[in-house]
Amino acid sequence: MHNHIINCFFADDTAILSRDSSTKLVIRTLQHGLIEIEEWCALWCVAINTDKTSFVMFRKGHSRKNLQSLTFFEEDLSWGMEIKYLGLILGPKLTFRNHIKYNTDKFLRKVREIIPLIGRKSPLFLKNKVLLFKQILRPILTYASEIWGLVVKTHSKKCKFAKIRSS
Repeated sequence: MHNHIINCFFADDTAILSRDSSTKLVIRTLQHGLIEIEEWCALWCVAINTDKTSFVMFRKGHSRKNLQSLTFFEEDLSWGMEIKYLGLILGPKLTFRNHIKYNTDKFLRKVREIIPLIGRKSPLFLKNKVLLFKQILRPILTYASEIWGLVVKTHSKKCKFAKIRSS
């Protein structure tokens, strides 16, 4: 692959990253990387669903409205405002705000679903309630927990609030 591209592969998910101070150079590098992926897919007879293919420009400053579109398998692809990779929602500022909101909402929905089983009035033994918490709720809370050190304080307070509310 191209020198200025970082490839991230996990199972059937792939991400290609390019970093530069020039937006035009990033787009040109990504386009070159996409062409190489097309060639590799043709060589190994691998089909890619371009409907699931999307791009996000991560920037410190304000994002430009008119970014040149990228072409992948003869389709023009537009830039999105967020992308989901391995269950982690990434926005253009990398604040993880949308991921925290999605995860908090998912956690609270699950709590409402299993509260009859783990609540005070449940006939289950405490050992079984703890097991349900560990098997159903804890994985939602801890998924991608490595990013919590990077999360802005206001977003991390939402996580704590969800945790307290469920107690």
